Amino acid sequence: ASDVYKRQFIFLFIYSLNVQAKVVLPTIYSDGMVLQRNQPIRIWGQAAPKEKVIVTFAGQQQVVNANTDGHWETRLSPLKEGGPYELQVLGKENQIEIKDILIGDVWLCSGQSNMQWVVNNVTNAEIEKKNANYPQIRTLNVPRRMELVPIDTINAKWTVCSPETVGSFSGVAYFFAKKVHEETHIPIGIINSSWGGTIIETWTSLEASNSISSEHLNCYTKEDKLLPPTKYFALKNKKAARNDYPSLVYNAMIHPLLSLSIKGVIWYQGENNVGNAEPYTDWLTCMIGDWRQRWKTELPFYIIQLPNFDSINKKPLWAEIREAQYKALSVSDTHLIVTSDLGEPHDLHPHNKQDIGMRVALQVLHHEYNRTDIFSESPMYQQMEIKGNKVVITFKNTGSGLEIRSRYGCLQGFSIAGEDKTFHWAQAQLKGNQVIVWSPNVTHPIAVRYNWENNPDGNLYNKDGLPACLFRTDNWLSLIHISEPTRHLRIS
Repeated sequence: ASDVYKRQFIFLFIYSLNVQAKVVLPTIYSDGMVLQRNQPIRIWGQAAPKEKVIVTFAGQQQVVNANTDGHWETRLSPLKEGGPYELQVLGKENQIEIKDILIGDVWLCSGQSNMQWVVNNVTNAEIEKKNANYPQIRTLNVPRRMELVPIDTINAKWTVCSPETVGSFSGVAYFFAKKVHEETHIPIGIINSSWGGTIIETWTSLEASNSISSEHLNCYTKEDKLLPPTKYFALKNKKAARNDYPSLVYNAMIHPLLSLSIKGVIWYQGENNVGNAEPYTDWLTCMIGDWRQRWKTELPFYIIQLPNFDSINKKPLWAEIREAQYKALSVSDTHLIVTSDLGEPHDLHPHNKQDIGMRVALQVLHHEYNRTDIFSESPMYQQMEIKGNKVVITFKNTGSGLEIRSRYGCLQGFSIAGEDKTFHWAQAQLKGNQVIVWSPNVTHPIAVRYNWENNPDGNLYNKDGLPACLFRTDNWLSLIHISEPTRHLRIS
């Protein structure tokens, strides 16, 4: 952050508390916090200019002098999981003690309202809260705000999980953490930095946003580069809102976290970008690269694909965003959690956050904790082969094998098109790890789609209980609509 904001930090923390010349820590260093294991531990704060500060933690001690602005920081050696520990920071006039610190894995859980959705509002909330005796799971709920420039600090403290406190935890984050902790016995820290109704652009730093192609930035600028938000809104002569410009939420809700080492990121966002899917993959891959660069590590990213929602007879804008999220798998160490069967058609906020958190946990346990006994991937399209009037679709990530989840044994969700580019709902047969698709209305098929709707009803799973991911083999085609009453899919 700028020197201006560092000076503001000194003024707010020292003058307002009337403890001038005393050592202070940012509030995120609070009782009950979780620090990332196996990574250097950064401790920083403010003191009187050039004051000597002694930091003691878990058998380590560092002596550091504040600079002329009163800023000081030090790094401690990595530690294995464990605790609780106490952090002592000794200055000339005072001593700070932070108690009940655990060393474990810290996960940044970010996005919009479905990540923000708290345990108080999930299915069977009272039962879940009653059973939430997990003192080694803690959360840091980041205040929802925006800033025109990056800031270094937030006003937030860690909360230990208990039946009395868990109601304010992110539902997805809590159920994910609960499963991972139960399986590994490692303390889990959740940093919940989410805000309902936000677009992906506002979570991306200004510097990274300037790497986006100009065609995706022309709604903000006619120049080669984005203006700093301060200049942009001065020219517009208006006050900023969170979605008005790239970087506004990043500045206030991600940048202040960079001093904390983390294990990885769980990302649940996209609803507010529905209807603008074409640039979404670029923005998501840009944001991933941006955050990795700023944390100076190749953070694993777990992307929660948007669940089923809305009418099946509308333009499939939600399918387009799901496809855009899928395309981000081209970036290394990214993983997709398919949730096309966990939504509620008439509610943007499905209450079943348990199964979503569980599916995230399966992916994380497999990839980050070496649980090779856990199969975590959804079946995904691999290739197609046209055989006469039929198309053979081969899937990957089939696990223990594919299965149909239907009391009647009929596959749903497939459509097929011929040279006229009109899609018809298709018959489909499961044969091993392949699906054979055909329609009496299509004699020379060229393309197949699966679950290409807002509220799909596809029922293809692997025997490990994970639903197949949507796909289309005709992504060179334009957008579609469904025409009634035949419900053929017709190219617009």
